[in-house]
Amino acid sequence: MNNAATMRVEFRCDGIPQTKGSAKAFMRPGMKFPVVTNDNAKCKPWQAGVTQAAAAAMKGEPWRGPVMLTLVFYMPRPKGHYGTGKNAGMLRPSAPVHHTTKPDLDKLVRAVKDGLTGVVYGDDSQVVWINARKEYASIVHTCGVEVRASNVEESTTNGE
Repeated sequence: MNNAATMRVEFRCDGIPQTKGSAKAFMRPGMKFPVVTNDNAKCKPWQAGVTQAAAAAMKGEPWRGPVMLTLVFYMPRPKGHYGTGKNAGMLRPSAPVHHTTKPDLDKLVRAVKDGLTGVVYGDDSQVVWINARKEYASIVHTCGVEVRASNVEESTTNGE
């Protein structure tokens, strides 16, 4: 094993997690290169918040080498999951436990990975392992994302 010390950074970014969305490219008359846009206007401020939170937590330069990420997204729960009247603050028995609706987890991950680029690691291609999940926000966990990143020690024997 490599004797390099394990590097780790943990932080939270509050807000409603946004997806990277789909990139769309188009050519403007007279231009040599296409203009690329993102179809989610809310992604840029969300990604900037992730970058800012990462920069505040990071000590030193972006890491080189393989990186492992653990991401937990806390999504807003729809009003329809709660009771009405005297039960207004209580979840209905029929409210789902797991967040199985949009946004897609992989698109949420892409936005965070891009927000960490240049701060935690040089390029998101360095991410070799991701553990990610999305849950409903609660009183304990408000909307946002919890990020844990660490370097991956490489074996000199290629896993043997």
